[in-house]
Amino acid sequence: MPNEPVPPTLDDLRRELGAVGMVVAPFGNEIHIRRSTLEFITVRVDEGVLHCEPRIGLLSMSRSTWVLLAIEFILLFAVNHRHGSKAWALGSVFAGLLAFGVHALRYTLADITISRVQAIWLDLRARNRVSGGTGPVSVSATTTRALAEGSSVGRRDPESRGDRLRAEVDAPRSKTPL
Repeated sequence: MPNEPVPPTLDDLRRELGAVGMVVAPFGNEIHIRRSTLEFITVRVDEGVLHCEPRIGLLSMSRSTWVLLAIEFILLFAVNHRHGSKAWALGSVFAGLLAFGVHALRYTLADITISRVQAIWLDLRARNRVSGGTGPVSVSATTTRALAEGSSVGRRDPESRGDRLRAEVDAPRSKTPL
């Protein structure tokens, strides 16, 4: 169909993510959202569908969880089997559990980041639909264009939509039952 909207591209998503303050790096046919040391989220678009995968170093987050559990199990078994339950052995167990808690926090932060990426992706698709299929309309590009043309972004038209909505809310309502 000629009027069917064009889905947003990965470059459009990268631009929008950069505009909201995320550190985004292009990497082949995907982008990486950098979070902290060795942590990033791989984002790719396959046939208009968004795919996000949290990673730690070379491993996906789920595999790194299994590696962390295996290392902790081996250490706990080695410490308990060799030295019994001395105070420093229990301290190392506590440190291992604390490390696992930090890893659980990584999961939470990765889910929050993925939710933000998905929200921006859905917003891009909605703006693309509204623009009539000519491609996504970027909020940052619109603002930059308005500033370049010399218009005041902060100035409001008295007949703006917000004023009309406020007037409708403040208007007296009829007391007829629904």
